[in-house]
Amino acid sequence: MRTGRNQAPVPVVPTGFTGQDFPGLRESRTLANCDPADPDNANFNTTVIDVGPGAAITSLANVPWESLSPHTMVRVLPKSTPYNERIFIVTSDIKVCGVRDANGARPKINGIGARVRNSSALQSLIGTPAEEYSTVNRGIVAIARDSGIRNIAVEGLNLTGAMLPPYSGASHAAGYIGMDNLSHLYNTHTGCLYVSRAQNVTLRDNEFAFCPVGVYVISRGLDYGGDHYLTRNFLLEANWFHDNGLVDDYNVHQAYIQGVNFVVQYNYFGNPIRYDIDGSGTIDNDEASNGNDLKMRTVGELVRYNYFENGAHTIDLIDIEDFRPSVFPWFFNLLADQSPGSVTPALRAQMERDWEKYDAGSYMYGNIFRRDSKVHVQTMGASMVHFGSDNSPIDGRRGKLWFYFNTVLTELNKNTSAGAATLFSCCLDNANSWDFYDGHLVLDANNVDFHMIANGKDYGVIRRRTPEAFWGRYVAVNNAVQVTSATGTLTNAQPFHWNTYKGEQIELRRNFVTNNWNQPLWGGYPTPGYGDNEVELDEFTYPGANVAHHVTGAANLLTGGSLALSATTATPLVGSALCNQAVAWTDDIPAAVRPNYQVRLQDNGAGGWTPGVLVVTARTAHTTLGANQCN
Repeated sequence: MRTGRNQAPVPVVPTGFTGQDFPGLRESRTLANCDPADPDNANFNTTVIDVGPGAAITSLANVPWESLSPHTMVRVLPKSTPYNERIFIVTSDIKVCGVRDANGARPKINGIGARVRNSSALQSLIGTPAEEYSTVNRGIVAIARDSGIRNIAVEGLNLTGAMLPPYSGASHAAGYIGMDNLSHLYNTHTGCLYVSRAQNVTLRDNEFAFCPVGVYVISRGLDYGGDHYLTRNFLLEANWFHDNGLVDDYNVHQAYIQGVNFVVQYNYFGNPIRYDIDGSGTIDNDEASNGNDLKMRTVGELVRYNYFENGAHTIDLIDIEDFRPSVFPWFFNLLADQSPGSVTPALRAQMERDWEKYDAGSYMYGNIFRRDSKVHVQTMGASMVHFGSDNSPIDGRRGKLWFYFNTVLTELNKNTSAGAATLFSCCLDNANSWDFYDGHLVLDANNVDFHMIANGKDYGVIRRRTPEAFWGRYVAVNNAVQVTSATGTLTNAQPFHWNTYKGEQIELRRNFVTNNWNQPLWGGYPTPGYGDNEVELDEFTYPGANVAHHVTGAANLLTGGSLALSATTATPLVGSALCNQAVAWTDDIPAAVRPNYQVRLQDNGAGGWTPGVLVVTARTAHTTLGANQCN
């Protein structure tokens, strides 16, 4: 960073995204709040509309969504049967809030055969069924408007049903009832909740199930028509995801999000969809979704205090795609040259802030990860955290992933697949940036520096083939990893690998892992515990990356020959080897991104835990390895 054009650089500690540009961000968990008198609802209390039994409006389809005035709260009242209408939020300053019943159940909205409100004014905003990608085809609840909308909250709803059995990539189509009273098909990648072009959005305390995508958030860049096409400032908090995705389809996920400034906290990601397609009476491991729990094409993200089960990549934190001119300086400057009227000094300053976040790296802490026998067989060797790229290595994640005070449970029998239970992965081994730069990408004669040259103008160095600029750099500190078999024993457990590719650079500080972690996959395996894959396209990695693994600090690992964590709650056992073993904070992890809370699962008293429930307590000390402090 520079403080002036002609002044020397001022050294700073990059902090990535710590909430500095997110309005009203709170670290503590909050749940659905439908009380108009509560100060938290000050932006939504001018008009209150109740919908449901006993109210003046009994059907969601009768709410005038197209003409709601700003500062309106629509309260969805408890109902003994599911609502079967859809919600379209197309005006700003709107909150839709589900009021739980006496048993604590959220109001349910079933998307199968759900009716769309009959309104020509609404249709002009959401499109028609004849347009495959129009909003009317995309979600049970949809937040979208081409002119951009702001300040939206959806809380306390149970959204389910935008696909049908057998939930496969080839056969899952489901329909809704349009304004013409006819049945129409949803888009094949419909979300339970779909967001396009909205800013300052909160999704809190909802349940998302049985949709190709649980939450689907898209963004477009300045080249699309303005900053309002980019989804910005998004809080995904305390939601329950389960049974989303498609069997044998890796292109849909429990949550897919694009945009700038995303906080994902206190969510419970249960297992993605599984289904007995062949009717054998059992669900085979190839009859499970091989999509991700959480796929993020984001800038300025924070992922903390969540629980994740399985997923091909549990978290897929990769290159941005549809809004590169809003964030990458070289594309921004190209747009400024081609269309000067589309950029302003304020937009340039915003781009520079967002680019700094992307360039700085990411923080991920206080989460619980579980990988067990319900995972798709082809993904048992896939990573839990993918941090890099799957389109363009040149555009892949910058900086380091700081991964700390997380708990990882792997519960897989040995030889259930050819791979290991793997924590980190950087990229696809065949990703090709040339395809994403339309002939404008040039590798200098020095064979190190990539430039973008368009219309005869060199937009400067955009990536370097050096270890310092290579994607897939991680720092792991104060985490707890327990490697067991499917029955919870240390014997016969699937091996654990820290990474996938030789070129990934991992700095291991103090972490705990059970001492069965580095068993060879087979006799003579060359680097037990570390990934041995090579990046196929050599020009997109640094010299020497494929020669040997680049994991350092293995001597810092704390290993143990007994269980340290409860498989039920994911908390330390009494006398656990995790207690009093954490190393002290260093300045490279700022105070703003150090955990003040902890989450655990709720013991159900029958040898398991309660699905969808996270128990949250304050974390007042940081002496225990993993997501929870020893008592």
